[in-house]
Amino acid sequence: MPDMSGFRTLRGLGVSAGIAVGSALLLEAPSTSIFRVPVPPERIAREITRLRRALVRCKRQLLQARERALREAGEGYARVFDAQIMILEDSSLVRETTESIRRDGVNAEWAVRGIVERYLKVLSGLVDSAVRERGTDVEDVHARIQQALSGGPRHDLSELKEDVIIVSRVLSPSDLVLLNRNHVAGLAIEEGGQTSHTAIIASALRVPAVVGLKGIASAVRSGESLILDGGSGTVHVEPTSEVREGYLESARESKRREESLMAERSLPAVTTDGAIIGLLANLELAEEAAAAVNSGAEGVGLYRSEFLFLHLSPDLPSEESHRATYRSLAESMSPRLVVIRTLDLGGEKYFHRILEKEEGNPVMGLRAIRFCLKRKDVFRTQLRGFLRAAAQGGLALMIPMITEREELVQAREILEACRRELLAEGTPVPDRVSFGAMIETPAAAATADILAREVDFFSIGTNDLIQYSLAIDRGNPSVSYLYRPLHPAVLRQIQGILEAARAAGIRVSLCGEMAADPLCAALLVGMGLRELSMKPSAIPEVKHLLRRVSLAELEDMARTALALPSAREIEDLLQQRLGERLPSGIACPVGNK
Repeated sequence: MPDMSGFRTLRGLGVSAGIAVGSALLLEAPSTSIFRVPVPPERIAREITRLRRALVRCKRQLLQARERALREAGEGYARVFDAQIMILEDSSLVRETTESIRRDGVNAEWAVRGIVERYLKVLSGLVDSAVRERGTDVEDVHARIQQALSGGPRHDLSELKEDVIIVSRVLSPSDLVLLNRNHVAGLAIEEGGQTSHTAIIASALRVPAVVGLKGIASAVRSGESLILDGGSGTVHVEPTSEVREGYLESARESKRREESLMAERSLPAVTTDGAIIGLLANLELAEEAAAAVNSGAEGVGLYRSEFLFLHLSPDLPSEESHRATYRSLAESMSPRLVVIRTLDLGGEKYFHRILEKEEGNPVMGLRAIRFCLKRKDVFRTQLRGFLRAAAQGGLALMIPMITEREELVQAREILEACRRELLAEGTPVPDRVSFGAMIETPAAAATADILAREVDFFSIGTNDLIQYSLAIDRGNPSVSYLYRPLHPAVLRQIQGILEAARAAGIRVSLCGEMAADPLCAALLVGMGLRELSMKPSAIPEVKHLLRRVSLAELEDMARTALALPSAREIEDLLQQRLGERLPSGIACPVGNK
């Protein structure tokens, strides 16, 4: 345990940029001491009734919280509660818990914990971090049920009266949505990752946040002075006055920098010699569209439709749900184009039930287009909803996880069959839609010339392309240092994809995290990319750099980089050539990879 006195620094993962200075408010986790209490046969019915009453109370609390979030934060954040309500309404949860009480003769608390632990074990074993971290919802629902059974209170962060930095082992989505944003300066959370609800919502609310701070809940006491840096992922405890003043000045400089960058948001991303670069947004929620436009996005290069599935879990989205979501997104971004990526999931609990089997390694198993071609009913529902939404324009379709031509051929045939069906039903549909493929596997990169004949556009998904090419899991801390976006093997694959797209006369964009790194983005432009899609908050920094360099300079830099033998040498080259032209106060990002 760290020394509890004096200046010390804890390190985690920065998920929402910004600097927060304030006093710690430690949220104590509710007691997890749950005991197995035998229940005699004559009291089984009473115990099941107690469970059902607790579930009713939980649902009432969540509905009230959703209404409040809708009123105070908007529909996008109110939907956080929908997934939890769905979990409570999941017939398998109620049935399996009730069966445990009857079969094992145990108390409701013990039975609920056993079922939830089994669900969490499944989620924790998944490779897809976006799905794995949905376990936060399950944990939050579990805590609510246990508190309803025991009568214990929940934290109410809406009643805060002074500025604090929240410190906790875990912060539930419901607590996060309802926090008093006037008095929460930052979030320091022990668990969570880049795609956790804490990360997504904190970033959307622009609350500085660091997650993955192992041990912070036991290392910090309420009232201690903290400095939280959501950019670097550091938390300083009881800092010296010199450190405190330095960060306060950094915060003031950060605010000035942000204001300066935002002043350029309506300007085009054009190099000094006239090359125009399209900067697009990656979105998880349709409600993020307004923030994307405000950041200067010129369209949506990637809408991750799996978040619609996750929010409606354990149910599958209806055709109308797809239509309404995609249409809302298209109208919010109009006249800018929105690219919808079809479902890219396959390992979470409700898909286990659909497939009647579990995926031991879903990231390499029956996911994305593989799942959709096996379960055409799920795929057809999404495609019919998409076509109905696309009837008024503004939408394109993209197929993920392609490894061979036949997958694209089959996907297009199913799309065309759905279009003919809708026409026969008298439903308006477009004559044709822009149809693209994500190039994110080495197999797709190697056969890009073949795949290019089947599509209207490519989108390079570097997150998976890097992971598969370098044979590493970037979520594994033992090998995360090997995750090098600028590895020569990665750059050569990107170069080959660009050449195949040019030869076929189709457009190509890139939607991985590389695009959000200003130096990587500049190199990609020098290699020939003219569309980059990224998280909205990264657009101003990337635009700032691109407006201060020439295409000729970037092309020369790219030629030099592609001839270098290692990622480190390429990183050093980018820093030497462009580091001084980054926005003031921004460290050279590739140097931290």
